[in-house]
Amino acid sequence: MKNLLLSVSMLCLVTSAYAQLYVSPNATTSTDSYVYVSDQLLFVEQDVNLARNTNDPTTVASIYLRNGSQLLQGNTASANSGNGFISIYQDSHADSYDYNYWCSPIGRAQNTGNESFGVYRLYDSLSVTNSVVTQVSPGFNATSSPLAISTRWLYRWNPATQRWVAMGTSSTGAAPGYGFTMKGTDVTVHADPYNEPQNQRYDFRGRPNNGNITVPVETTGITFTDGTPYYFTLSGNPYPSVLDLNLFFTDTDNDEIDSIRYWDEDRSINSHLYLDNKGGYGTWIPGPTPYVDGGIYTVPTFYHYDGAGNPASPTVGYSPAYVERLYVPVGQGFMISADTNFSGSGAGDGLVTFKNSHRATTLIKEGVLNFSEFRTPALLTPRLRIHTLFGDSHFRDMVILFHESSTNGFDRGLDATHPKDGAISDAYLPIQASDDVTKNLVIETLPYTDDKMMIPITFKVGEETTIKLKAAEIINPPFTKAYLYDKENNTYQEINEDPGNSNQIFTTASVLLQSGLYEGRFFITFKNQNLPNEDEFPDIRPSTRSIVQDVSFFQNNPERQLEVANPEGYDIKNVNIFDMAGKLVLSQENLGKSTKLTFPTHNFADAVYLVRLTTTDNTTIVYKINVVNK
Repeated sequence: MKNLLLSVSMLCLVTSAYAQLYVSPNATTSTDSYVYVSDQLLFVEQDVNLARNTNDPTTVASIYLRNGSQLLQGNTASANSGNGFISIYQDSHADSYDYNYWCSPIGRAQNTGNESFGVYRLYDSLSVTNSVVTQVSPGFNATSSPLAISTRWLYRWNPATQRWVAMGTSSTGAAPGYGFTMKGTDVTVHADPYNEPQNQRYDFRGRPNNGNITVPVETTGITFTDGTPYYFTLSGNPYPSVLDLNLFFTDTDNDEIDSIRYWDEDRSINSHLYLDNKGGYGTWIPGPTPYVDGGIYTVPTFYHYDGAGNPASPTVGYSPAYVERLYVPVGQGFMISADTNFSGSGAGDGLVTFKNSHRATTLIKEGVLNFSEFRTPALLTPRLRIHTLFGDSHFRDMVILFHESSTNGFDRGLDATHPKDGAISDAYLPIQASDDVTKNLVIETLPYTDDKMMIPITFKVGEETTIKLKAAEIINPPFTKAYLYDKENNTYQEINEDPGNSNQIFTTASVLLQSGLYEGRFFITFKNQNLPNEDEFPDIRPSTRSIVQDVSFFQNNPERQLEVANPEGYDIKNVNIFDMAGKLVLSQENLGKSTKLTFPTHNFADAVYLVRLTTTDNTTIVYKINVVNK
């Protein structure tokens, strides 16, 4: 736990008679009292009792959390109380046409305990301590100055009907632990579908949520008009501090959770019509090593949605870059996809519970590029990320991981069910979860047996389409090559990354399919059994597994350089370093067989970067580094 450095303005009265932290204005001097916290984690073991300041309208709050500061409370069951409140910021990065999913860290300051959230708990920040309550408008576009939120686009989610419900100006619009969605402010014109230049700061003011927060989740499935059952509950991080999503997911009280879904959309489209916009849900699960690689995330497929919320025609192009989701920032909302029927026998009570024990115990500040994930992986879980493209229409992002802790059945936390939002054409990784339950996956973890293992992949095709498979990411593979195997035609097509330019993705497998469902025909495998044994070829490239073991990376931040050890003298063709947005920030070619290489990082911004090393025989290693030049 970091030492607390608190700027205490005017008079802070703290007593342990009834609460571990009590802040109240000074009645004798008629002055306000508040705690100002900058760039720190304020830890309170028990409850917080706050009395509203009434002397100066610019210092009404009792606790100001600034510069990424957060409030963490201990594991006691004490309930927060008082009519005072905290003030904590969060930014939107959305204009009047873009939705974000939220979950409030605070509620009303009325009765004791956690209280519901309403739109009037959002304030317009005028100075570091002074804010005024937001204005509201039924108009189409919200404004930033003054802050005026459009209630036309302010919704909560009804899990029982799997439909949106207008929240309006109700002070109890969202119960603790339930999320809400709203659009941003002003209007921008830009071509980048993933990075919105408009940013709106919201000041959340209310009593801080604390302790156990239980949320019922939909586990039986509500069928949409397209016949697909959905199991969504809009929730999110309910606390004024970072949530560790792995602790929340793996808690035995939360066995109902299948996966966590994050909404994203094309932010370059300026239209309020459903039929004009496009978006979709990414999928997160912890995976086998969440504190090494941040969990596993697949980006959304962008679809148009009709007026009833059903997915309609898909869209062209790729979705956003992969982001780390292990640590959930304050205010972040997400959908919980729940299903009690994991093994065919059913489990759970239909409730999930957020607990103080799920909150990160160190200050983890939100990063622009990495969404609060600041860990540098030592060795990422071996994986193959596949993009399946359907003509010039859309694509599906799927991940296959290899880990000895997995089985060939459904492993909660290691496998994630498909979001099922592909109304026209899509791809799945099917498994037999039990004798009578089949699951279609978007993330699958398997024990790697040998190169001959066959992993089924199913294609659903709405009309005659050329399907292409691309290897979007290969990290620490236990295989040398990957193939799409067509059982009907007994053909193998390689789906490895482009060997010529590591900054591009190479299409290596394609098949023309008529409308229909293709089950049991196509497989991902790692040996072309129509070729002679590759051991008979003397010029076969060294095993990728051997290179991964032999070549090591070290980010030497004191010396401001990346150091690569190559003791076996592999012939290195190039080393490229990318930021997490995919921008190439350093490239060196024809490095030869040097046993030690260094690359300057003194001019890099503090962030996480991807290093891609490629040898002359086209073996590629991908590694993450965390650059800190402070």
